[in-house]
Amino acid sequence: MSSASTPRSTPCYTELTRVYARLHRYHHLSAIVGWDRNAMMPPKGNEARAAAEAELSTLIHRTRTDPKLADWLKAAEQEPLDELARANLREIRRDWRDANALPESLVEAKTLAGARCEHAWRSQRAANDWKGFLENFREVVKLAREEAQLLADDTGLSRYDALMDRFEPGVRAADIDRIFGDVKTWLPDLITRAQARQENEQVIAPRGPFPVAAQRALNQKVMAMLGFDFTAGRLDESAHPFSGGVPEDVRLTTRYSDDDFARSLLGTIHETGHARYEQNLPRDWLGQPVGTALLRRARKPEPVL
Repeated sequence: MSSASTPRSTPCYTELTRVYARLHRYHHLSAIVGWDRNAMMPPKGNEARAAAEAELSTLIHRTRTDPKLADWLKAAEQEPLDELARANLREIRRDWRDANALPESLVEAKTLAGARCEHAWRSQRAANDWKGFLENFREVVKLAREEAQLLADDTGLSRYDALMDRFEPGVRAADIDRIFGDVKTWLPDLITRAQARQENEQVIAPRGPFPVAAQRALNQKVMAMLGFDFTAGRLDESAHPFSGGVPEDVRLTTRYSDDDFARSLLGTIHETGHARYEQNLPRDWLGQPVGTALLRRARKPEPVL
């Protein structure tokens, strides 16, 4: 952080920013470890890796729930802070409250369950083994419900609203219903008109095979056109595209199919959007909650189903 962001007359606020700078470094390690699990790690390393990630998650949780933070938060409220520092303090308090609503055992269990489920999914998806997938997924859902209930008890919100509040503070399920209610009034007609127009247009289907090396070169060229900084990130391959890392070191992935180059290209473009956002977060507030994307703060990036 810049010196202008942490006034010397605010010792407790300064202590809080030091803790969150340390958390940023922990999250950096966690993100790269997670990226490696998804992109580089040999399959037999998963159990050991999951245990290591769970250990790191508990360390992060202990840091976020350190009893000293409660006293510093209370004192910092009375300290002279500028507008941005005051916003940062608000986000630190939000993060502190969120962490204290959850026991360490749940944080550890969630990390283990998520890593095991995702790892098994890679082979189960290819084999269309959704029955086998269900065994691991049940545990993920069970722990998510436990987390939602604890957050709901702490905030007074419904379980779904309590989870959603971590991604979009202040937005509730009723707001989402209202937004999608509006979309339903015009989207079906738009789809019908688009389909009718396409029926009268000749489509030239691309024919493969498309060598992976050529697809990778195309993806990297498009990323460069979109402004991705390759000195602060890289593109790799995984079972499902994702974006992770930290602003100083953004990792994104795509997946390749030699009969459909659009799959990897569209995945790469999508993830580059996330990556460019991360690379353009304010550097003066790097490592502080006010300079962090809410989505990344709410959970570590993971491949979706």
